Amino acid sequence: MASETKGSNVVRLAQVGLGAWSGATAEAVKRSKKIHLATCFDLIPESRKTFSDRYGCDQEKSYEDVVRRDDIDGVLLTSPNFVHAEQAVLAAQHGKHVFVEKPIANTIEDGRRIIEACEKAGVVLMVGHYMRRWAGYRKLKELVDKGAIGKPIQVEANTSSSQGFSLTPDQFRWRGDDSGCPAGSLMTRGIHQADAFNYLFGPIKTVFAYFNRLYIKAPVEDVTGTVLQFESGILGYLGSNYVCPRVNWMYIYGTEGNLLCTVIPTDLPFAQAMLRVHLVDGDTRVQLFEKGKTGARDISISIGDPVLEEIDEFADCIRTGAKPETDGQGALTALAFIRAAIESARTGRPASIER
Repeated sequence: MASETKGSNVVRLAQVGLGAWSGATAEAVKRSKKIHLATCFDLIPESRKTFSDRYGCDQEKSYEDVVRRDDIDGVLLTSPNFVHAEQAVLAAQHGKHVFVEKPIANTIEDGRRIIEACEKAGVVLMVGHYMRRWAGYRKLKELVDKGAIGKPIQVEANTSSSQGFSLTPDQFRWRGDDSGCPAGSLMTRGIHQADAFNYLFGPIKTVFAYFNRLYIKAPVEDVTGTVLQFESGILGYLGSNYVCPRVNWMYIYGTEGNLLCTVIPTDLPFAQAMLRVHLVDGDTRVQLFEKGKTGARDISISIGDPVLEEIDEFADCIRTGAKPETDGQGALTALAFIRAAIESARTGRPASIER
Protein backbone atom coordinates (compact mmCIF):
# COMPACT_ATOMS: atom_id res chain seq x y z
CA MET A 1 0.00 0.00 0.00
CA ALA A 2 1.06 3.60 -0.64
CA SER A 3 0.95 4.42 3.08
CA GLU A 4 3.49 1.69 3.74
CA THR A 5 5.91 2.61 0.96
CA LYS A 6 5.84 6.36 1.55
CA GLY A 7 6.57 6.30 5.24
CA SER A 8 4.67 7.49 8.29
CA ASN A 9 5.16 11.23 7.80
CA VAL A 10 2.91 11.52 4.76
CA VAL A 11 -0.07 13.87 4.53
CA ARG A 12 -3.32 11.93 4.17
CA LEU A 13 -5.82 13.37 1.71
CA ALA A 14 -9.22 12.60 0.25
CA GLN A 15 -10.00 13.11 -3.44
CA VAL A 16 -13.46 14.62 -3.95
CA GLY A 17 -15.06 14.86 -7.39
CA LEU A 18 -13.88 12.10 -9.67
CA GLY A 19 -14.18 13.53 -13.17
CA ALA A 20 -11.42 13.63 -15.77
CA TRP A 21 -9.09 16.01 -13.90
CA SER A 22 -9.14 13.82 -10.79
CA GLY A 23 -7.02 11.32 -12.72
CA ALA A 24 -4.29 13.90 -13.26
CA THR A 25 -4.21 14.68 -9.54
CA ALA A 26 -4.40 11.05 -8.41
CA GLU A 27 -1.58 10.05 -10.74
CA ALA A 28 0.52 12.87 -9.27
CA VAL A 29 -0.22 11.56 -5.77
CA LYS A 30 1.12 8.17 -6.88
CA ARG A 31 4.37 9.90 -7.87
CA SER A 32 4.54 11.88 -4.63
CA LYS A 33 6.58 10.85 -1.61
CA LYS A 34 4.70 13.31 0.60
CA ILE A 35 1.04 12.40 0.14
CA HIS A 36 -1.12 9.33 0.62
CA LEU A 37 -4.54 9.19 -1.01
CA ALA A 38 -6.63 7.69 1.78
CA THR A 39 -10.16 7.85 0.41
CA CYS A 40 -12.41 9.32 -2.27
CA PHE A 41 -15.94 10.53 -2.88
CA ASP A 42 -18.19 11.24 -5.82
CA LEU A 43 -21.97 11.42 -6.08
CA ILE A 44 -21.89 8.61 -8.65
CA PRO A 45 -21.29 5.26 -6.87
CA GLU A 46 -19.78 3.65 -9.97
CA SER A 47 -17.26 6.47 -10.29
CA ARG A 48 -16.02 6.18 -6.73
CA LYS A 49 -15.80 2.38 -6.94
CA THR A 50 -13.76 2.58 -10.15
CA PHE A 51 -11.50 5.24 -8.64
CA SER A 52 -11.11 3.32 -5.38
CA ASP A 53 -10.16 0.15 -7.21
CA ARG A 54 -7.72 1.95 -9.48
CA TYR A 55 -5.89 3.92 -6.79
CA GLY A 56 -6.19 1.56 -3.84
CA CYS A 57 -7.99 3.97 -1.55
CA ASP A 58 -11.18 3.82 0.52
CA GLN A 59 -14.44 5.27 -0.73
CA GLU A 60 -17.10 7.19 1.17
CA LYS A 61 -20.87 7.26 0.69
CA SER A 62 -21.14 11.00 1.42
CA TYR A 63 -18.95 14.08 1.56
CA GLU A 64 -19.86 14.44 5.21
CA ASP A 65 -18.31 11.03 5.82
CA VAL A 66 -15.08 12.32 4.23
CA VAL A 67 -14.66 15.37 6.43
CA ARG A 68 -15.67 13.50 9.59
CA ARG A 69 -12.74 11.10 9.26
CA ASP A 70 -10.15 11.85 11.96
CA ASP A 71 -7.32 10.35 9.90
CA ILE A 72 -7.74 12.78 6.98
CA ASP A 73 -5.55 15.90 6.94
CA GLY A 74 -7.14 17.59 3.95
CA VAL A 75 -9.21 17.36 0.80
CA LEU A 76 -8.38 17.60 -2.89
CA LEU A 77 -11.48 19.17 -4.44
CA THR A 78 -11.69 18.38 -8.15
CA SER A 79 -15.45 18.73 -8.06
CA PRO A 80 -17.69 20.99 -10.20
CA ASN A 81 -17.13 24.72 -9.77
CA PHE A 82 -20.53 25.45 -8.24
CA VAL A 83 -20.00 23.17 -5.22
CA HIS A 84 -16.50 24.41 -4.35
CA ALA A 85 -17.73 26.88 -1.74
CA GLU A 86 -20.03 24.43 0.03
CA GLN A 87 -17.39 21.71 0.13
CA ALA A 88 -14.44 23.93 1.04
CA VAL A 89 -16.31 25.67 3.87
CA LEU A 90 -17.48 22.35 5.34
CA ALA A 91 -13.94 20.95 5.15
CA ALA A 92 -12.54 24.00 6.93
CA GLN A 93 -15.18 23.76 9.64
CA HIS A 94 -13.99 20.20 10.29
CA GLY A 95 -10.36 21.33 10.47
CA LYS A 96 -9.36 19.93 7.07
CA HIS A 97 -6.89 21.69 4.82
CA VAL A 98 -8.26 22.57 1.39
CA PHE A 99 -6.79 22.19 -2.07
CA VAL A 100 -9.41 23.29 -4.58
CA GLU A 101 -8.92 23.06 -8.33
CA LYS A 102 -9.41 26.29 -10.27
CA PRO A 103 -11.58 28.29 -10.31
CA ILE A 104 -11.78 28.87 -6.60
CA ALA A 105 -15.53 29.29 -7.20
CA ASN A 106 -17.93 30.58 -9.83
CA THR A 107 -18.61 33.86 -8.02
CA ILE A 108 -16.57 36.39 -6.08
CA GLU A 109 -18.93 36.03 -3.11
CA ASP A 110 -18.35 32.28 -2.91
CA GLY A 111 -14.60 32.74 -3.33
CA ARG A 112 -14.55 35.10 -0.37
CA ARG A 113 -16.60 32.66 1.70
CA ILE A 114 -13.97 29.99 1.11
CA ILE A 115 -11.10 32.31 2.04
CA GLU A 116 -12.83 33.52 5.20
CA ALA A 117 -13.75 29.99 6.33
CA CYS A 118 -10.20 28.72 5.89
CA GLU A 119 -8.71 31.72 7.65
CA LYS A 120 -11.14 31.34 10.54
CA ALA A 121 -10.33 27.64 10.88
CA GLY A 122 -6.59 28.18 10.53
CA VAL A 123 -6.27 25.68 7.69
CA VAL A 124 -4.26 25.90 4.47
CA LEU A 125 -6.13 27.01 1.36
CA MET A 126 -4.42 26.33 -1.96
CA VAL A 127 -5.92 26.70 -5.44
CA GLY A 128 -4.85 24.59 -8.39
CA HIS A 129 -3.52 27.10 -10.91
CA TYR A 130 -0.86 24.83 -12.32
CA MET A 131 -0.18 26.61 -15.65
CA ARG A 132 2.09 29.21 -14.05
CA ARG A 133 4.26 26.25 -12.93
CA TRP A 134 4.90 25.11 -16.49
CA ALA A 135 8.61 25.33 -17.26
CA GLY A 136 7.90 27.56 -20.24
CA TYR A 137 6.02 30.10 -18.14
CA ARG A 138 8.62 29.98 -15.38
CA LYS A 139 11.20 30.77 -18.06
CA LEU A 140 9.10 33.66 -19.39
CA LYS A 141 8.97 35.10 -15.87
CA GLU A 142 12.73 34.73 -15.44
CA LEU A 143 13.53 36.40 -18.78
CA VAL A 144 11.07 39.26 -18.35
CA ASP A 145 12.29 39.99 -14.81
CA LYS A 146 15.94 40.12 -15.85
CA GLY A 147 15.20 42.50 -18.74
CA ALA A 148 15.82 40.14 -21.67
CA ILE A 149 13.21 41.98 -23.76
CA GLY A 150 13.63 45.43 -22.25
CA LYS A 151 10.37 46.88 -20.99
CA PRO A 152 7.32 44.66 -21.62
CA ILE A 153 4.61 46.56 -23.46
CA GLN A 154 2.07 44.01 -24.66
CA VAL A 155 1.05 40.36 -24.23
CA GLU A 156 -1.20 38.06 -26.23
CA ALA A 157 -2.29 34.54 -25.36
CA ASN A 158 -4.69 31.82 -26.38
CA THR A 159 -5.72 28.58 -24.69
CA SER A 160 -8.37 26.57 -26.50
CA SER A 161 -9.54 23.07 -27.36
CA SER A 162 -12.41 21.23 -29.02
CA GLN A 163 -13.78 20.16 -25.62
CA GLY A 164 -17.09 21.90 -26.30
CA PHE A 165 -18.12 19.33 -28.89
CA SER A 166 -18.03 16.55 -26.28
CA LEU A 167 -20.19 18.32 -23.69
CA THR A 168 -23.43 16.57 -22.75
CA PRO A 169 -26.40 17.77 -20.66
CA ASP A 170 -25.37 15.67 -17.64
CA GLN A 171 -22.08 17.62 -17.30
CA PHE A 172 -21.88 20.83 -15.27
CA ARG A 173 -20.01 22.63 -18.06
CA TRP A 174 -23.10 22.25 -20.26
CA ARG A 175 -24.70 25.04 -18.21
CA GLY A 176 -23.42 28.55 -18.86
CA ASP A 177 -24.73 30.20 -15.69
CA ASP A 178 -23.44 30.19 -12.12
CA SER A 179 -24.99 26.76 -11.51
CA GLY A 180 -22.54 25.32 -14.06
CA CYS A 181 -19.60 27.01 -15.78
CA PRO A 182 -20.20 30.66 -16.70
CA ALA A 183 -18.14 32.05 -19.59
CA GLY A 184 -17.59 28.55 -20.96
CA SER A 185 -14.09 28.10 -22.32
CA LEU A 186 -12.86 31.30 -20.65
CA MET A 187 -13.69 29.94 -17.18
CA THR A 188 -12.53 26.41 -18.00
CA ARG A 189 -9.27 27.22 -19.77
CA GLY A 190 -8.75 30.98 -19.98
CA ILE A 191 -8.62 31.43 -16.21
CA HIS A 192 -5.25 29.64 -16.30
CA GLN A 193 -3.89 32.39 -18.55
CA ALA A 194 -5.53 35.06 -16.40
CA ASP A 195 -3.57 33.74 -13.42
CA ALA A 196 -0.41 33.59 -15.54
CA PHE A 197 -0.93 37.20 -16.62
CA ASN A 198 -1.09 38.30 -12.97
CA TYR A 199 1.96 36.17 -12.18
CA LEU A 200 3.98 37.75 -15.00
CA PHE A 201 2.85 41.37 -15.04
CA GLY A 202 0.89 42.19 -11.90
CA PRO A 203 -2.67 43.43 -11.47
CA ILE A 204 -5.07 43.92 -14.39
CA LYS A 205 -7.15 47.09 -14.34
CA THR A 206 -9.88 46.77 -16.98
CA VAL A 207 -11.16 44.35 -19.62
CA PHE A 208 -13.36 44.50 -22.71
CA ALA A 209 -14.77 41.17 -23.88
CA TYR A 210 -16.80 39.59 -26.66
CA PHE A 211 -18.51 36.21 -26.15
CA ASN A 212 -20.18 34.20 -28.92
CA ARG A 213 -22.12 30.95 -29.21
CA LEU A 214 -21.37 29.58 -32.65
CA TYR A 215 -20.93 25.83 -33.04
CA ILE A 216 -21.47 23.62 -30.00
CA LYS A 217 -24.82 22.28 -28.80
CA ALA A 218 -24.38 23.29 -25.16
CA PRO A 219 -26.04 26.61 -24.25
CA VAL A 220 -22.71 28.12 -23.26
CA GLU A 221 -20.18 30.49 -24.82
CA ASP A 222 -17.81 28.64 -27.13
CA VAL A 223 -15.71 31.53 -28.51
CA THR A 224 -14.37 34.39 -26.38
CA GLY A 225 -11.99 37.29 -26.92
CA THR A 226 -10.90 39.70 -24.18
CA VAL A 227 -8.76 42.84 -24.45
CA LEU A 228 -7.20 43.99 -21.19
CA GLN A 229 -5.13 46.74 -19.60
CA PHE A 230 -2.77 46.15 -16.70
CA GLU A 231 -2.35 48.74 -13.97
CA SER A 232 1.21 49.19 -15.27
CA GLY A 233 -0.13 50.27 -18.67
CA ILE A 234 0.77 47.03 -20.47
CA LEU A 235 -1.96 45.99 -22.90
CA GLY A 236 -3.06 42.45 -23.58
CA TYR A 237 -5.38 40.04 -25.32
CA LEU A 238 -6.70 36.64 -24.25
CA GLY A 239 -8.52 34.32 -26.62
CA SER A 240 -10.18 31.10 -25.56
CA ASN A 241 -12.59 28.80 -27.37
CA TYR A 242 -14.17 25.36 -27.13
CA VAL A 243 -14.13 24.45 -30.83
CA CYS A 244 -10.61 24.27 -32.30
CA PRO A 245 -7.77 21.72 -31.97
CA ARG A 246 -5.93 22.04 -28.65
CA VAL A 247 -3.66 25.08 -28.52
CA ASN A 248 -1.77 27.07 -25.90
CA TRP A 249 0.63 29.95 -26.52
CA MET A 250 1.74 33.30 -25.11
CA TYR A 251 3.56 36.06 -26.98
CA ILE A 252 5.19 38.88 -25.01
CA TYR A 253 6.36 42.07 -26.72
CA GLY A 254 9.11 44.27 -25.29
CA THR A 255 11.14 47.33 -26.23
CA GLU A 256 14.26 45.21 -26.87
CA GLY A 257 12.79 41.89 -27.96
CA ASN A 258 9.86 39.50 -27.97
CA LEU A 259 9.19 36.14 -26.32
CA LEU A 260 7.03 33.31 -27.57
CA CYS A 261 6.04 30.26 -25.53
CA THR A 262 4.22 27.56 -27.47
CA VAL A 263 2.81 24.33 -26.08
CA ILE A 264 1.92 21.69 -28.66
CA PRO A 265 0.51 18.68 -26.80
CA THR A 266 -0.98 15.62 -28.44
CA ASP A 267 -4.59 16.47 -29.37
CA LEU A 268 -6.45 13.78 -27.40
CA PRO A 269 -9.97 13.53 -25.99
CA PHE A 270 -10.24 15.51 -22.76
CA ALA A 271 -10.09 12.59 -20.32
CA GLN A 272 -7.05 11.09 -22.05
CA ALA A 273 -5.32 14.46 -22.32
CA MET A 274 -5.65 14.96 -18.56
CA LEU A 275 -3.59 11.84 -17.87
CA ARG A 276 -0.55 13.28 -19.65
CA VAL A 277 -0.63 16.88 -18.39
CA HIS A 278 2.48 16.21 -16.32
CA LEU A 279 4.38 15.84 -19.61
CA VAL A 280 3.55 19.38 -20.75
CA ASP A 281 7.12 20.70 -20.42
CA GLY A 282 8.26 18.21 -23.04
CA ASP A 283 5.70 19.73 -25.43
CA THR A 284 6.92 23.28 -24.84
CA ARG A 285 9.10 25.60 -26.90
CA VAL A 286 10.35 29.03 -25.78
CA GLN A 287 11.80 31.43 -28.35
CA LEU A 288 13.51 34.81 -27.92
CA PHE A 289 13.39 37.34 -30.76
CA GLU A 290 16.06 39.96 -30.06
CA LYS A 291 16.11 43.50 -31.41
CA GLY A 292 18.45 43.88 -34.38
CA LYS A 293 18.72 40.12 -35.00
CA THR A 294 16.99 38.00 -37.61
CA GLY A 295 14.99 35.00 -36.51
CA ALA A 296 14.61 33.54 -33.05
CA ARG A 297 16.82 31.86 -30.51
CA ASP A 298 15.48 28.76 -28.77
CA ILE A 299 15.70 29.00 -24.99
CA SER A 300 16.27 25.79 -23.05
CA ILE A 301 13.89 24.91 -20.23
CA SER A 302 13.98 22.37 -17.43
CA ILE A 303 11.51 19.52 -17.55
CA GLY A 304 9.33 19.45 -14.45
CA ASP A 305 6.09 17.95 -13.18
CA PRO A 306 3.73 20.87 -12.48
CA VAL A 307 0.81 18.92 -11.00
CA LEU A 308 3.13 17.02 -8.65
CA GLU A 309 4.85 20.28 -7.73
CA GLU A 310 1.64 21.92 -6.59
CA ILE A 311 0.28 19.03 -4.54
CA ASP A 312 3.69 18.50 -2.92
CA GLU A 313 3.69 22.19 -2.02
CA PHE A 314 0.25 21.69 -0.48
CA ALA A 315 1.69 18.91 1.69
CA ASP A 316 4.63 21.13 2.68
CA CYS A 317 2.29 23.97 3.65
CA ILE A 318 0.21 21.63 5.80
CA ARG A 319 3.36 20.48 7.60
CA THR A 320 4.98 23.89 8.06
CA GLY A 321 2.16 26.43 7.95
CA ALA A 322 3.78 28.21 4.99
CA LYS A 323 1.64 30.21 2.56
CA PRO A 324 1.13 28.49 -0.81
CA GLU A 325 2.13 30.25 -4.02
CA THR A 326 -1.37 29.99 -5.45
CA ASP A 327 -3.41 31.06 -2.45
CA GLY A 328 -7.01 32.15 -2.13
CA GLN A 329 -6.44 35.85 -2.79
CA GLY A 330 -4.47 35.15 -5.95
CA ALA A 331 -7.19 32.80 -7.18
CA LEU A 332 -9.82 35.43 -6.41
CA THR A 333 -7.88 37.88 -8.60
CA ALA A 334 -7.96 35.43 -11.52
CA LEU A 335 -11.67 34.83 -10.97
CA ALA A 336 -12.28 38.60 -10.89
CA PHE A 337 -10.83 38.77 -14.42
CA ILE A 338 -13.40 36.23 -15.64
CA ARG A 339 -16.28 37.95 -13.87
CA ALA A 340 -15.28 41.31 -15.34
CA ALA A 341 -15.14 39.76 -18.81
CA ILE A 342 -18.64 38.32 -18.27
CA GLU A 343 -19.90 41.77 -17.27
CA SER A 344 -18.22 43.44 -20.25
CA ALA A 345 -19.64 40.93 -22.73
CA ARG A 346 -23.10 41.44 -21.22
CA THR A 347 -23.05 45.24 -21.28
CA GLY A 348 -20.86 45.90 -24.32
CA ARG A 349 -18.68 48.21 -22.23
CA PRO A 350 -15.29 47.96 -20.50
CA ALA A 351 -15.41 46.51 -16.99
CA SER A 352 -13.12 47.08 -14.04
CA ILE A 353 -11.55 44.24 -12.08
CA GLU A 354 -13.19 43.86 -8.67
CA ARG A 355 -10.72 44.07 -5.79
